Amino acid sequence: MSSLRLMTEEPWTFSQPFDYIHSRVMQTGIGNWANYFKKCYDNLTPGGYLEVNEIDLFPMSDDGTLKENSAILKSTLMIQECSIIFGRPCLNIRDLADLMTDVGFEDVIVQRYKWPTNTWPKDMRYKELGSWCHDNIVAGWEGFCLAPFTRALNWSKEEVLLFMIKVRKEFADKQIHAYFSM
Repeated sequence: MSSLRLMTEEPWTFSQPFDYIHSRVMQTGIGNWANYFKKCYDNLTPGGYLEVNEIDLFPMSDDGTLKENSAILKSTLMIQECSIIFGRPCLNIRDLADLMTDVGFEDVIVQRYKWPTNTWPKDMRYKELGSWCHDNIVAGWEGFCLAPFTRALNWSKEEVLLFMIKVRKEFADKQIHAYFSM
């Protein structure tokens, strides 16, 4: 097995088709998902597989503890706004299966997982997953927001950093039973 990185927007000029293509967390890295899926389809061997792992940008809670006016949801709405300004609109991941079917994929299987934003779940497996997810969020959310907010929304670096304090505080709040859908 070999691994190959490619530019999704450029023409694909491979000499042989692939048995397996995998992409992960390409949310705003792909400008035209239908075109990307068509390239994948055209470059797979008959019976080949495409695996796509994406995270829904918008966290949710089943019990209403993630409020509409939360800093978390405000930050995701702002990320979405920036993605539109940059010409790479965030995709609703629920549309991926239909896009795959539209270009010819068959037997498309969708598996959804809940990734808690911290250790709020009672179930030990989800509590551990929440711990890992929280570590990733704390390490990366500021970096995920800094360039878009300063470049597209004209926020100052200081404004972003102050806002990130509120967002991190909410991500750590175990009274907020939020999760990302993967």
